[in-house]
Amino acid sequence: MGNGSPDNKRISLYLLFVGILFLSASCNSTKRVPAGQYLVWQNKIVMLSDKPVANKGERKDNLSKIIIQKPNTDAIDILPFKTPFKLYRYNHRYNKLYNRPDSLLPKTVERPVLLDTAIVPRSIQNMKSYLFNQGYFYARIKDTFTIKHKKARVKYTITMGNNFLINKINYDVDDSGIIALLRATAGVSGLQKDKQFTYSLLEDERSRITSLIRDNGYFKFTQENLTFRIDTFDKTLFKDVESPFENAVNFMKEVKHNRKQTIDIDVVIRRVDDSTAYKKYTIGSVTIYPDYANAADLKSTTMTEENIDSVQFKYHDEYVHPKVLYEHIYLSPGNLYSQADYSKTYTKLNELGIFQYVRINAQENRKNKGTIDYTVLLNKSRKHDFSINPEVSTGSTYSLGSSIGLNFRDKNFMHGANLLTIGVSGGIEYIYDAASANNFLNRYSLLTKYYGLNASVDFPKFLAPIASSLFDNSSLPHTIIGGGENVLERVNYFTLVNTSANFSYSWHQTQTITWTLSPAFMNIIRLPYASDSFKDVLSTNEYLRNSYKQNFIEGENLSFTYDNVNKKHGVNYSYLKLGIEEAGALLGVVDTLGFALNHLYNFNFAQYTKFDFDARHYFTLPHSVVAMHFSGGVGLPYGQSTTLPYIKQYFAGGPYSLRGWPIRTLGPGSYYDPATANSINQIDRTGDVKLEFNTEYRFPITPLFAGAVKMNGAFFMDAGNIWLAKKDEANYPGGDFQLSTLGQDIAMDIGAGARFDIASFLTVRIDAGIPVKKPYVLTNDGWVFSQIDFYNSTWRSQNIVGVFTIGYPF
Repeated sequence: MGNGSPDNKRISLYLLFVGILFLSASCNSTKRVPAGQYLVWQNKIVMLSDKPVANKGERKDNLSKIIIQKPNTDAIDILPFKTPFKLYRYNHRYNKLYNRPDSLLPKTVERPVLLDTAIVPRSIQNMKSYLFNQGYFYARIKDTFTIKHKKARVKYTITMGNNFLINKINYDVDDSGIIALLRATAGVSGLQKDKQFTYSLLEDERSRITSLIRDNGYFKFTQENLTFRIDTFDKTLFKDVESPFENAVNFMKEVKHNRKQTIDIDVVIRRVDDSTAYKKYTIGSVTIYPDYANAADLKSTTMTEENIDSVQFKYHDEYVHPKVLYEHIYLSPGNLYSQADYSKTYTKLNELGIFQYVRINAQENRKNKGTIDYTVLLNKSRKHDFSINPEVSTGSTYSLGSSIGLNFRDKNFMHGANLLTIGVSGGIEYIYDAASANNFLNRYSLLTKYYGLNASVDFPKFLAPIASSLFDNSSLPHTIIGGGENVLERVNYFTLVNTSANFSYSWHQTQTITWTLSPAFMNIIRLPYASDSFKDVLSTNEYLRNSYKQNFIEGENLSFTYDNVNKKHGVNYSYLKLGIEEAGALLGVVDTLGFALNHLYNFNFAQYTKFDFDARHYFTLPHSVVAMHFSGGVGLPYGQSTTLPYIKQYFAGGPYSLRGWPIRTLGPGSYYDPATANSINQIDRTGDVKLEFNTEYRFPITPLFAGAVKMNGAFFMDAGNIWLAKKDEANYPGGDFQLSTLGQDIAMDIGAGARFDIASFLTVRIDAGIPVKKPYVLTNDGWVFSQIDFYNSTWRSQNIVGVFTIGYPF
């Protein structure tokens, strides 16, 4: 990194000055603390145990949350010092705020949290209750206080003791049918021998058993019929009842070896007060109201009636075809009552997206005892909606782009609950050339125009020449048919037209897993215009010539998506998408047939295989989130293709990639051409291979406009690059993927940003990034920290990349 230039020394002094300011501010935090009282500055939890504590970090976070007296909000948890900005603001505005009630304080300030030792025992009790529920029945907690400079640090030392392991599960059930169900499904129970006991396991088991029993016809069964008995006396230590002395020796041996104690759990099921809790019910009648308006519809005699397999439909007008709804109803007259069928029906009707609300009423038939009648009330929602998606982005200080998308949706197209989407999009990109004109605005010139029209229809059913019985009814695929045309005009270079069509299936395997299969997709790539200068470039560059050539793409793809954000309730959740795409195999057979028929026909088509992945994980901290993103892909051309088509290639840089580089200006590999590096008209940099890693530390800053807008901040780091699948030393030296040069080829940037969440509806993002590792810099392994010079306008114009756009990067 060198010995340090004067500019770098100035930066170091500046950072030191900022640090001193923070330290000064922290001293100011006790300015409004009354004499004889202390500011709660830190709560510290120390967990002591002879054996490793499972999920120790998670348990420590949960314990911190239930401490009653918490320090003032720390704005940026990642810093090595506290930043209670809301407390600083209160101290600064004390004269105006001190006599206001808490309910009238602005959300941007906080009063100092003053230590109240009488509250500490309540926090200890909360912590003991939590640990008890986690199976630590005999945990001990000691509190200690450290007072310094009017600041109090509270330390909670927890001696965990041993938690219990499950030894045996017994069933105490007075109904033969129910006990048979429990024994048949014992293998899927969360209560298993030698598993660490927690009370949450009991709650999960209570829900599982209740659902199991209700799914098998027991309509009146509830959780009140189910209780548990827990025996913590470890009988395995006292096997020989005839020898008390040997039992005592065994016990002392196990204690000496710190063996975890075990418990027995009795599952107890009783009728309680309801004699019908053990009675099985069947479904009587099922009546659907597709355009329900109010209670008068239930008694109306003027409504149209239609029956499909004993399911009755009553409606004013045919808002949606009854057959479409019938395919999403899992309640059949004569079947055994099942809570799961009720839940699937409710979920599937809501997924259609054409109802304002869905209500399913279940009632016991008074005349025909032992049957349940269902009434399904569906209220129509607005059929059409429009949305506008604007975006403004700047790739650096010398480029500017904007785009807009207009989308129209018909949620009940052709009265079949089919979703018709028509989208029109367009955008422009400008470049900035300081030498082109004296007037600032005249220095911007048009670089790129793009526009397109796309449409799709999502059918909530399986359209195929094969039987839908291959799928479970609850996960029956949607069928999606789409197409469109998109035009990219690179001013002074070319016009590229992409005509596309696709036929796809999408279905949910589980709550977290989704599959999408496209057995057929098509792209027709045309280049109706190419300038002479662009043709000259293509004539000398085989990679670009093959990338931009007119082509026909036909193939198929499959993607797998795992997303547990709902299951984890937005806390510590993950996302994974894997995709594979193939093109040209079928056309290769057709082309071979044409060759065999004496060159009967001949046409250009692409042949390649692509693998893509996108993995994300979000670590939720007390006042912030660490978001991590790892993505990439590899495209392998084969047959008559030597490169991927342009629309299938990868690129790096821009607001959703490496933010320290303008879009499509990085790579491939360590390739760098000084002659075109500063050119405002350089050709897009693309590749066949991509690896990218991004991480962000996201934290709240302050609410604005009475909380209508939430200002959040972020620090980020991006790393990655693109590469060619095949070596091309003539045009892109160092551009191919090699494990031996991977370390050198990885580009890195760092930066910071602000995000404005407007009414939880729209997020406006402003980011600024700078490159800190450039693959084409061959000294110091590409690291360029020593070149950072914020005082130099030339350096700033060439390195600081700004982004103003909509939405989070990942």
